[in-house]
Amino acid sequence: MATKNTYRILIWVIVILVATNLSMGLSFWFHKHQDNKMAEKAAEEHVQMPSEQRTRFFRDQLNLSIDQVDVFRTLNRKYNQNARQISNKLERLRVEMVDELDKEDPSEELLDSIATEIGDLHKELKKETIEYYLGMKKECDSAQQEKLKEIFLTVSKTKEDVSLPGRGRGYGKRRTE
Repeated sequence: MATKNTYRILIWVIVILVATNLSMGLSFWFHKHQDNKMAEKAAEEHVQMPSEQRTRFFRDQLNLSIDQVDVFRTLNRKYNQNARQISNKLERLRVEMVDELDKEDPSEELLDSIATEIGDLHKELKKETIEYYLGMKKECDSAQQEKLKEIFLTVSKTKEDVSLPGRGRGYGKRRTE
């Protein structure tokens, strides 16, 4: 009799464990499916601003007049030229910093100097962006200004995120600066 009851109890424990595992597996699958749907939706809504065709992008997004397009093109050329020079300097400094870090006995004074110069260049780049934005804003009417703000908010959020390796999905991002 005791064996029959033990056998029934074990069967019920197995049934409960199978049901629990099955429901947990389905729950994981459902949440992963939902996450994928949300990621796809976010990717569709994400506004991208191509660097090479920025003037055309703004023309289409802001419905610019011909005169506005000419001003935007001039602002864009100036911004691209200045930003490219700053980016090249930043790249050179980053390589110099890594080279110094790689030395047997790196100079902390030199590394501090490089870090300061990188910070100054980042500040200069932000000032260029501000000048670029304000120049465009000045040419826009109020509806265009609102759309311009949305575009810059979207782009600035995505450009500031840095992925860190080895941290799994969603955990490897942090804000720079």
